[in-house]
Amino acid sequence: MEIKTISSPPKSICIDFDGVIHDYSKGWQGIDVFDKVLPGASEATNQLHEAGYMIIIYTTRNDTPALRDFLSKNNIYFDYINHNPYQPKGSELGKVKADIYLDDRGVCFKGNWEDALHKIYNFKTWHQK
Repeated sequence: MEIKTISSPPKSICIDFDGVIHDYSKGWQGIDVFDKVLPGASEATNQLHEAGYMIIIYTTRNDTPALRDFLSKNNIYFDYINHNPYQPKGSELGKVKADIYLDDRGVCFKGNWEDALHKIYNFKTWHQK
């Protein structure tokens, strides 16, 4: 895994796969079993690419040929899967570095633990709402 070093890496976004790129309403069905692409995913990833973002598909799934084929066939633009070549030296095995993370199961921490706990205890995915 090559680590690139430049003074100013491109803007980056980690986009979750399950529930963000493809519908995940049935939950885990297998490593290379995918549901239909969510409306707007192709257009959004291509728009982000055109805006200069490096797109990382950040998923608990392995980077398999079937996953890459699914993304390609559905016109989902991406640069990397579970990898950022601009990762700081010494952090290659940790969380993938990005400027933004887009995930259907995320809670944004805004400096207030009381508020964060409230959001956590009341959390529902978009499928559950």
